[in-house]
Amino acid sequence: MIRTFFNNNRLTLSIAFAALVIVPLLAALVSSNDSTPASPTAVAVAGVAYPRNYRQDFTRYATVQRPDGTIRDLYINPTGLAGIGYYYSLPVGTVIVVEGYNALKNASGDYVTDANGHYTKADPLPSIHVREKRGYWAAADYTSSARNDGWNFGSFDTASGAIYNESLNACFLCHNTAQVDFTYSTDQMRDYASTGVPDYFMCRTTGRTACE
Repeated sequence: MIRTFFNNNRLTLSIAFAALVIVPLLAALVSSNDSTPASPTAVAVAGVAYPRNYRQDFTRYATVQRPDGTIRDLYINPTGLAGIGYYYSLPVGTVIVVEGYNALKNASGDYVTDANGHYTKADPLPSIHVREKRGYWAAADYTSSARNDGWNFGSFDTASGAIYNESLNACFLCHNTAQVDFTYSTDQMRDYASTGVPDYFMCRTTGRTACE
């Protein structure tokens, strides 16, 4: 009878111990099966993200002046600037910002320039354009059916940073003709990486067409 009592207690303890160990494991297993599997879309920002504080965190590596009275400052983030000195193509994680201005005019309607022929900036253009390179983009991240390998485009209101409503299809189509990594200004990037001086480039074409 005593032996039976101890055997019963031992059996009860064994069952209780098993319950304490197995039940939580089963619960964790069920929970893991119900959870959403990890994927790039679970952690990535949908579409191109607005790079807040880009003037402070990024580097202005070039300025492009066009005869139509526009000036565009080109910025690149630290990832892209560090990679351009070592690789032919820009690394994943590169972000480029194009910030534009109208040129100031005098009372006669002529553009105000300095001794080097550089325009004086007036009011900013209504939007900034952002290019971002990732190893993965979901289809929903694109605003165009065109593609530039790992590059995507975004347009944001200059004043607020909100998404600017405009078609970006022309951006993809234009950059398809760039000879290096769908990017026209890699020479200016490399020049800045070696000299630390932003390049001032006089473009002969107007609008957003590729410079000659």
